[in-house]
Amino acid sequence: MKTITTSQLTGIEKTAILMNVLGKDRSGEILKELKDTEVRKLLKVMGSMKKAPIALINEVLKEYLFKLNESEEIIFEENLSEPETISQILGPERAKSIFGAGSSAVNLVERKSLTCLENVDLKTLSEFLVDEHPQTIALIIAHMDTDKQIQMIKTLPDNLRPEIISRMATLEYIAPEKIDELDEVLKRDLGGKAAGTRNQFGGVPVIAELINNLDKRTMTSLMTRLEDKDPILAVEIKQYIFSFTDLIKIDQRGLQQVLRDVPNQTLLLALKNAPDELREKLYEAMSERASAMLKDDLAALGPQRVSDVEKAQKDIVAVVKRLEKEGKIIIGAGEESDMVA
Repeated sequence: MKTITTSQLTGIEKTAILMNVLGKDRSGEILKELKDTEVRKLLKVMGSMKKAPIALINEVLKEYLFKLNESEEIIFEENLSEPETISQILGPERAKSIFGAGSSAVNLVERKSLTCLENVDLKTLSEFLVDEHPQTIALIIAHMDTDKQIQMIKTLPDNLRPEIISRMATLEYIAPEKIDELDEVLKRDLGGKAAGTRNQFGGVPVIAELINNLDKRTMTSLMTRLEDKDPILAVEIKQYIFSFTDLIKIDQRGLQQVLRDVPNQTLLLALKNAPDELREKLYEAMSERASAMLKDDLAALGPQRVSDVEKAQKDIVAVVKRLEKEGKIIIGAGEESDMVA
């Protein structure tokens, strides 16, 4: 069989091969840019092509790429990263999981920010938001840094907190122009100064991180109310929240790594009101001498402020999260898992 080369093909035949390779969606976009006479000629050639040798297709593609390289730049007229486009490509549910459920932290792109929030007085903002719609409140708090989010959540009435948390957890992509509109309103009414910051977007992991940084009393109250309002969301959030008592889920090797990174005084304070089961597991991760000394110190430890104990526990949780992020420990390794040695 005679081998056909690109030099034997006309320009329209090469185009027909390229468009057959691209498929109907991309080919359709190209056809829209052609004149009717050109479309008729091209369709006639495309219709007559039932197959083509791989070698010939590769040559056509190489020639196309060569011509492409002669250009200094290419303008991307369509932004494939937009949620609307991804929704069409991957389907609404999968797109929602990518953009809406958020990988905490995750942001896929640097999105528009409410530039007025960095220097805004939180008391003034709280008074301003008191009569606003919960969705507006959720959107504004979602664009604050974590410390301000915690303070703002504390200022909200108890009965409003679960509503705001629920809405923040399900925040999805917001069109940049809508962010700009809200930013202008806030600047006008609050007198905030523009100071561009990266926004904190919605999603269960982000909300769990926020709740995990609240004081114990506020967190307990909020989660109780959230369980009544939205039990499914409450369960999802709990899966991301790591508390001090969850240390029991870490295996002995992991606990030994944690203990190496925690000051003795911090550990002593944190164990002041810890469950006996957790204490025993920590003792088992220590040497006999170290555990005996810790038991003696605990027995001699007098009354401590609850706030100091909770701070020590949060400090240890922070160490655990850092070590997990660094891949040095696995949370949950103390339970059954799919891992094998």
